[in-house]
Amino acid sequence: MYSNSPIVPPHQRGPASAYGPSPPATPPIRNGPSPPPAPAPYPDGRRARRHYPTFAQQQPQQQQPFPPQTSTPSPAMANMQDPVHTNAGLVNNMANMNLYNNPPSRDDIALVGQAPPIHDLDLPSPVPHIDQNVSVTPSPYAQSRATIMRSTLNRVPNSSGLLKKSKLPLALLIEPYSSLNNASEDIPVVSDTVIARCTRCKSYINPFVRFSQGALKWQCNLCGLENDVPSAFDWDPMTQQTVDRWQRAELNHGCVDFVASAEYMVRPPQPPAYVFVIDTTYPAVQCGMVGIVANAILASLDKIPNEDGRTKIAFITVDSAVGFYKLTGGEPEMLVVGDLDDIYLPRASSDLLVELADARTVIEDLLERLKTMHNGTHSVNNCFGTALQAGRKLLSSTGGKIICFQGNVPTVGSGVGKPTEAKKEITENTLMTPSSSFYRTFATECAKAQVCADMFIFGTGPVADVATMNVIPRFTGGQTHFYPGFSGNNPADCERLFNEVQHLLGEKIGLEAVMRTRCSPGLVCHAFHGNCITRVPDIMALPNVPRDQSYCIELNIEDEIQASHVYFQTALLYTTCFGERRIRVINLCLPVARALPEVFASADQVAIARTLCHQAIDKAVTYKLKDARDLLAKAMIDIASAYAREVIGSVASGAARLSLGRNLSMLPFLILAILKTDTFNDAATIHMDKRAQATVLLRTLPHSLWLNYIAPKFYALHNMPQQAGLPDPNTGRCTMPPRMNLSSEKLERHGCYLLHDGQNIYIWISKEAVPQLCIDLLGVPSVAQVQSGKVARIPLQENPFCKRVCNIVSSIQKDHQGAYYPSLYIVGEGGDPMLRVEFLSHLVEDRLPNGPAAAGANLQTVSSGMSYFQWLGFVRAKCQ
Repeated sequence: MYSNSPIVPPHQRGPASAYGPSPPATPPIRNGPSPPPAPAPYPDGRRARRHYPTFAQQQPQQQQPFPPQTSTPSPAMANMQDPVHTNAGLVNNMANMNLYNNPPSRDDIALVGQAPPIHDLDLPSPVPHIDQNVSVTPSPYAQSRATIMRSTLNRVPNSSGLLKKSKLPLALLIEPYSSLNNASEDIPVVSDTVIARCTRCKSYINPFVRFSQGALKWQCNLCGLENDVPSAFDWDPMTQQTVDRWQRAELNHGCVDFVASAEYMVRPPQPPAYVFVIDTTYPAVQCGMVGIVANAILASLDKIPNEDGRTKIAFITVDSAVGFYKLTGGEPEMLVVGDLDDIYLPRASSDLLVELADARTVIEDLLERLKTMHNGTHSVNNCFGTALQAGRKLLSSTGGKIICFQGNVPTVGSGVGKPTEAKKEITENTLMTPSSSFYRTFATECAKAQVCADMFIFGTGPVADVATMNVIPRFTGGQTHFYPGFSGNNPADCERLFNEVQHLLGEKIGLEAVMRTRCSPGLVCHAFHGNCITRVPDIMALPNVPRDQSYCIELNIEDEIQASHVYFQTALLYTTCFGERRIRVINLCLPVARALPEVFASADQVAIARTLCHQAIDKAVTYKLKDARDLLAKAMIDIASAYAREVIGSVASGAARLSLGRNLSMLPFLILAILKTDTFNDAATIHMDKRAQATVLLRTLPHSLWLNYIAPKFYALHNMPQQAGLPDPNTGRCTMPPRMNLSSEKLERHGCYLLHDGQNIYIWISKEAVPQLCIDLLGVPSVAQVQSGKVARIPLQENPFCKRVCNIVSSIQKDHQGAYYPSLYIVGEGGDPMLRVEFLSHLVEDRLPNGPAAAGANLQTVSSGMSYFQWLGFVRAKCQ
């Protein structure tokens, strides 16, 4: 109706659109066997090699003393169906017959010549298939959910040689304290403090143990030792009656929280304590950061966890000296310390770090004053490192969080560095090199005192030195937020900062935590990734357990595995923000594979890509960016070659040299997407701070947001289905348009599109967009009047199209899960050229302007500018 395109006969048209013809229908997803499920780990991280006496593998058919099938289900299991007695259970049992004799069916896809099946990324995470009677009860929740723990391989190779032949990484991805989809709220709590542990390997009783000797003993599924069942295991101290053992949560759920007894405490539970360190130098004040931060903290006071009234708060401001604030009495009092070589507390810590409930009025008064009290400053010197030392002194007796707002790099006192842009070719540089060694030492001291630091970094100068400032969150379990070119006059910048501060302060964090992962004999944890510090040999120390951070543990196979299943158990010992010591135990059982086709059929491509990304980051931090890029390319080539040689059975020329199973068909796309992120991109135009922040995101984002970050979601708005942008009648959530491939071939000359990667939302207006679209969406008469740039929100126009687009944007922003609030950009095709390039750089399948012009097969080294088809040609040519 308003299109500049040729008239199309009605019988050839797609859904009606006022702004142009509809794109062809999304091709159906090809049917085939579901990708193999992903596994989850067990407590106690990496450890020195342990030798257990061999024990006979329990037969799944072994009769248990108290058959779970005859027990009365508990309320928590009221809706639980016995999988053995359902059709689904029958199908699964049939599927598991002759498990190691019949090769799994294959659905090989020749990748060259067809677009990547982007909709596969929206499929649920694969879950491991195990026999129904491997667990001691018929509970469908015996395995931990894949959102909490998953493995790169859902069948573990039985030997190191088999794993090496596959070229696939073996690792566990863990999100132990996730709030996504209310994951933590659904975890059952065992509150009777009856905690049964193996006396040899210290693992916790779980759904995969076996009972013997009249149910008086339980056999550890990790080391095989028989242990005594605690006398109180079948007793309810509240009702003073015996209980049905088979109803206990730890025998029915793969992930449970135990309320810890006194033996798990070395001191009273730590109270939540927050020390705010705020930069008040001239650049910080002029950019408007100080006032917005004060407003955000003031609005968040009721959201800070404080159920038991123990939460404590302190404030420190910093310029050329350190400002403390006495918060007892009738009004706040500022105390300035100028001795930067030996910082000290000018008052007793109880006057500076006060309970929020008792000093609420004084704290509110101080925050109101902070909005303007430093407006007249002319100080440009910044002693931020010294202020951090002061914050640690305040928290040394209790532990807690230092929340830092930095507008200028340190110039005096401790921690002064000289960050400069690299002079060499970008790929010859080391990634994330700090400009001062002070912060690594400081982070170690913080971790010992159970102190965590979160950084909010504002790019007010040429260099913000994100790589250096991130060192403290990196080793204390914190988070890093970066705001390049922040301006308090930009409502979009203010909204993002305000939302992220509120989100951080409202998190129900875990405190003073340690995490270990234990494995079955023959397996060992050998590398750890994530924001934590590793204590020898295998403990991950987390002064703070933020919601929705991810951790990766790489595994080695040291001895041949004789058993039919292996087990992993991760235990997180932590203190809740309301003062309760708990142990979160996460269990995973995986079958063992004895042939390479089984290994490849069980691969989880997204988990593999994430693990390779962690390996590449470590390589870039230790060696050069070039080495990390080569690692990613070589891994993809090796996996494709191994599949052709070991599964297809040949290395024939042509398409067969680059065919993969359906469950691995998106792996080349994911590796290319990683290579095109700001972390690994070889474009010299990417600022060092932007590259550093991208590395932080790749290392810490929860799994679903990490996938969205490297593979953004791309929608057409001008011809979206009529139900898009409206609430789903079943879930109440906003219905999204169909997802499209990340290719400029999808961009029509008159179209309007939305792309988001979880950090930013881009709305693209094509240069031939019809006036009616511009009027309906933005209230401007033509595309020439579209203003490109960052905006807080789309001005709501009184028409259905604008309301639906606003619903989509609002859903992405308000329903965002994780620590980062997405910014919104309007991108006119003929507008800001830098913003246009930024949008187009997210189209992973396209060749970038700096990309090679030659065919991929003719290239000797990998380039971030390659198109998807050049990349496939490069990989195919290198496969041997």
